[in-house]
Amino acid sequence: MIVIGDSTPLIHFGTINRLDLLRSMYGQIFITGAVHREVVTEGIALGKMDAFLIEKEIGDWIEVVNPEGYVGEICSQYRIHTGEAESILLARELNADLLLINERDGRWAAKNAGIEVKGTIGVISDCVGEHFLTIGEAVEILCVFRDNPAEFWIDPEIIDMAVRRIKSLSEEHDEGDEIT
Repeated sequence: MIVIGDSTPLIHFGTINRLDLLRSMYGQIFITGAVHREVVTEGIALGKMDAFLIEKEIGDWIEVVNPEGYVGEICSQYRIHTGEAESILLARELNADLLLINERDGRWAAKNAGIEVKGTIGVISDCVGEHFLTIGEAVEILCVFRDNPAEFWIDPEIIDMAVRRIKSLSEEHDEGDEIT
């Protein structure tokens, strides 16, 4: 599976010190130079711990690969930042199976390009389905996101919907249904 990572999901999982979930789910993630600069270079300059954690994984299971094409057209057409545009372009060039991206405009642009997308909350839900997280652990992580909206940039209402959905998986599981 070829997975491209945009900045925000990496930052989120790094901030909660759970990069292991991304590695467990996907094995390897490709990021662009613009994403590396935003997440690692700028993050380290700001003293962000997630940046140091992500930097340690570069060259191991996180690989930096730059797209060959021109991102300006994507930036202009969809009014998105260079990092998001590079991630979309790289996903197209590598024929990626998945792009991890949270930003609404970037997700829309990627979907228009025929790229499957998943955000931080979707990854957490999938981690429950793959038994990398218990339902309780997933809810705990989501509550950290909800209680710190300025740090995680996810609408608390969206997180509350995700918590209800994940808790409903617990009820289904208790009734003997398989968690999917």
